[in-house]
Amino acid sequence: MGKEPDNLYTIPVKGLSIGKHEYSFLIDNKFFEDFENSQILGASLNVDVELERSETWIKIVSAIHGTLSVECDRCLDELAIPLKTEASLLVRFVKNEDEPEEDDLETITLDPSEAILDLRQFFYDYICLSLPMQMVHEEGKCNPEMIARLENARGEKPVGESGSPFDKLKDLLN
Repeated sequence: MGKEPDNLYTIPVKGLSIGKHEYSFLIDNKFFEDFENSQILGASLNVDVELERSETWIKIVSAIHGTLSVECDRCLDELAIPLKTEASLLVRFVKNEDEPEEDDLETITLDPSEAILDLRQFFYDYICLSLPMQMVHEEGKCNPEMIARLENARGEKPVGESGSPFDKLKDLLN
């Protein structure tokens, strides 16, 4: 990877006592700069983590809330999206990869000798999964100049009499 991970989103698990522990993290614009091709332009998020440690596993329940900035799918201007989601993760301590593991998307394995648990990818994945499928401004809030361009482009007939791009293909049959 080349770049050393910062310790902002890690939990030291070596020597962590058995029982419940609470952590808080702040996620801002810099967090998303480390991920290539992120559709998230900016963020102001709080993550509250409740961690429960046992001898053989760690259970993590996190509440993520705040605001994200993304690009509007319609006008391409910046769009603020409120976010409130929960994410859970079970970390099992496994000495080698040959040990059987549960086929569960929310379960990961960690070697017992590991000293820290890095939660950056976990937070990033759940934040991205919580984004709506279509990210657009409310009706009438999009950039009026871009909306005018879109409407103008829709009104023009690009190719052929009916406006269908397939009309030119029909000419090839003749």
